Amino acid sequence: MTKAKAKARKRAKAVAKSSKPRHAKKIIRLAHKSRPKKAKAAPATKKVVRIMGHGQFTVDARTLKRLNDIDSELVEMVASEKADDAGFKKKLAELNQITIKYGKAVEPGEIVRSDIILPSADLPVDEAKKLFTGEGVIPEN
Repeated sequence: MTKAKAKARKRAKAVAKSSKPRHAKKIIRLAHKSRPKKAKAAPATKKVVRIMGHGQFTVDARTLKRLNDIDSELVEMVASEKADDAGFKKKLAELNQITIKYGKAVEPGEIVRSDIILPSADLPVDEAKKLFTGEGVIPEN
């Protein structure tokens, strides 16, 4: 008996012992390979936000949208001639609080370039008029 015939007999015995025929295993493998791959979620846009005097925070796209909405309100407040200093500072404090609450603090020793720089909450309206013009401090994407 040749080596090829001996191998063929071994395969035949193994197939007979197996509960599934050999070709079934091959079909299962092919079916597994032909399954469409799950689409990967698009990477979330993360930005590094620096709050003057408070450090840096990484924020996700959802938080960035909330910040941008408040920033737009601040731009409108500053653009109006009757800019209320107390109301402005309240909105600015809200902007900072959302960043701190929903952002992830960057380690103090880590050096990261800030994408957005927010002023501290005690910024007077007169100085804010220089910053909150056009798009504001958070550029729209």
